[in-house]
Formats: sequence, C-alpha cells, structure tokens
Amino acid sequence: MPTLLKENRLRHINGMLSEISSIYEKLLLTKNVPEGIFIVMSSMLDLGEGCLQKEISEISYLNKKTVNSAIKKLKQEGYIELKAGKYPNMHIYLTDKGREYMRDNIIPMIEVESKALEIMPDSEFQNLVDSYKKYIDNFREHVEMFAERNKKA
Repeated sequence: MPTLLKENRLRHINGMLSEISSIYEKLLLTKNVPEGIFIVMSSMLDLGEGCLQKEISEISYLNKKTVNSAIKKLKQEGYIELKAGKYPNMHIYLTDKGREYMRDNIIPMIEVESKALEIMPDSEFQNLVDSYKKYIDNFREHVEMFAERNKKA
C-alpha cells in the first residue's frame, strides 16, 4: 500500500470507519437486529446476568439515553426483565425468550467478527490495537482542546 499523503489521512481514516459501519449494518440486517439492541445484548453477554444499565453504557460507549431506549424495547418485547437491587439500581436479566434470541441472533453475529479477528496474526492485531488507541487518544485530546477554546469564545 502506498504511503498516504498527510492531506489524505483524514479522508482515508473516515472512509475506513464508514466501511466498518457499513459492514456492521449488513451484518445486523442479516438477522434484522437493530444496532442499539445488538450493542446492549452483546454487552450483557460480556457483563453477565444482573448487570446494570450504567455498566452497559460504560463498556459500549453508548450514551445512557440510547441504552435506556434499547432496554425499554427489550423489556417490552419480553427479552429481559429488570429486578430491583440497591436503590436506584435495576439489574438486567435475560428471560427464556431473551436467551433464545441471544443464542439465535447475537452470538452468531459475534462469532462472525471473532472469526475475522482469529485469522489475524497476534502481532498484526496488537499493531491495530496500538494504532487505534493512539489515534483515539490524539483525537480525544484535540477535541477537548477545541471544546475548551470554543467555550471561551
């Protein structure tokens, strides 16, 4: 791959991010699963039964409003139930219908992405993670500086 000119870096990274989003969209369409539902349920898979909405927001990087909307929809459709914990926390549990939905829809899609990562050599994966982290840290820092400058204006 030829070295990218500095002027093309932003276009290139945004194009790659858009392509990843497009691939996810195609994956989600195969099972007709809304993105928010997929992210919340895959987060529940990672966190385990009895997790909290706040925990889902933290590991998924979705805002609380989006997570809350997905949880309301999942509850309305009978996939989850909420049980009171230490006030004001409500713990989230899959129903039998939710476990079936997880098994038939969410887990197979996670397996597709896992297979793509499995064939990547460890060193390439580590380079990808390191590069992505550096980009995210740099971007976050510059957004924070931009926001701070614009508060004063």
